[in-house]
Amino acid sequence: MSEVLFDKVQGLLKTVSNDVNRMHEETISNNEIYLEALDDLAANILGLQSIIAAMVKTYPVDADAAKEWLKANMDMEGQGAEKADAVVDHLLS
Repeated sequence: MSEVLFDKVQGLLKTVSNDVNRMHEETISNNEIYLEALDDLAANILGLQSIIAAMVKTYPVDADAAKEWLKANMDMEGQGAEKADAVVDHLLS
């Protein structure tokens, strides 16, 4: 292989290596942003659950009525239907 061709291949490999490293760093940065957003979301949900749990002690809610509302307003075949029912049970127990 000629020296010029070898230098060209080596330069291209270095460029690819730099691009892969840059993509790796961006992925790590994006993952940190997503994890922080999930943490914020979880904190908000837990805060709302605590408010609802406190309110339910004062103003009882019929679990069956809540589950009927879920059936009427969400795709019960889709993801989250069982989890939504479990949340109702958890909050009202």
